[in-house]
Amino acid sequence: MCIREIAVKSFLEGDKSSAECLTALGILDRGEPLTRSYVLYKALKMGIPVSSYIKKLNWYEFEEYIRYVFSEYGFNTSSNVRLECDGGAEFDIIAWSREVAFVIEAKKWKGGGRWAEVAQRHLKKVARCVGKLLAFSPSIVPIVVTSTDASLISSGVAVVPAWKIGSFLASFNDFKNQVAVFR
Repeated sequence: MCIREIAVKSFLEGDKSSAECLTALGILDRGEPLTRSYVLYKALKMGIPVSSYIKKLNWYEFEEYIRYVFSEYGFNTSSNVRLECDGGAEFDIIAWSREVAFVIEAKKWKGGGRWAEVAQRHLKKVARCVGKLLAFSPSIVPIVVTSTDASLISSGVAVVPAWKIGSFLASFNDFKNQVAVFR
């Protein structure tokens, strides 16, 4: 007997045989990627609580998961983007559409009380490179996506838990006046 949460957990813990259950339950379709990040993304999409599973991903899988979620909302994505701008900079993920580009600092760590510091550093890095980032979209928004429960706006930078990216994107227009937007 296949149970959604158990099948997801088993797959994330390395039991590839649980992929059959994931398919039988409709979480995965035949031919879709059998990666932990994709399974987690699909589980989130099906309404399965995923916050405790995020911590099981390594940093690469964590970034891949973030890209899947942004893609679901119609964004193009690119990883590890290096730009030559005032000393150079690397950005974990850039997710862009015709209207806006989200420049994402992915943090798969606890962070403690240091989210204000992380947000400030990311804001400065984006500001240094805004001229080049505008090639992606006419509006640039720096954000930090975390594997923790941290959810705040600091220095105009939203810090968003990875399992709440969809909510963040769906309600972005409601608080875009509270975050830094470069044009």
